[in-house]
Amino acid sequence: MQHIFSSKHGPEEYVNKNGAGEYPAAPKKCPFKDCGINLEMEKNGFYFRMLITMTFSGIIRIRRYKCPKCGRTLSMLPSFCISGYTYGIDFVIELLRQALNGGSVNKAVSDGRRYVASLSRRLVGKFLTRLRKNRKVIQYGLNQISPEYIGLGRLSGDTEWTKSFLDGIGPMLWPEFNAKFHNATGKSFMSLSITIA
Repeated sequence: MQHIFSSKHGPEEYVNKNGAGEYPAAPKKCPFKDCGINLEMEKNGFYFRMLITMTFSGIIRIRRYKCPKCGRTLSMLPSFCISGYTYGIDFVIELLRQALNGGSVNKAVSDGRRYVASLSRRLVGKFLTRLRKNRKVIQYGLNQISPEYIGLGRLSGDTEWTKSFLDGIGPMLWPEFNAKFHNATGKSFMSLSITIA
């Protein structure tokens, strides 16, 4: 299981400090519903993952905690990461905004190749499709964390909704949105398949 926490630092500072002082305290309770024991989880080392953002490309350390009863682990991702993606939130959102506002996936890809030489139209298309498929659950999460976005749900067209969603949250707030959304729904807004229960 993964949890996204609000990071006070960007990827560069996070790496330079080796995450020191950045990792959240161990959870006081197991987050797995079938366990849920009220015992503090134990530190269980780290794992490494690749991260690509608009300003950073490299390896970061991710803290893991383990439940003393059920033995399952919880990974703590900083808010500039998207669960299940190599690309950071700023990179993905900027690509999507350029593709929609510029009206051209090709232009977004050519601009994005400054950061990732192997970037393809197919990947940007996959990001757009994923965002549109998750529209209902994203709107549900927005309603939970930011009631001022409830009106966004009344937009009928997918393209209009997607543009409004991407433009509505400022670039400095994307990591914060990422962490709040994950905590409210238990999912990433870019997950492969997420449904509202």
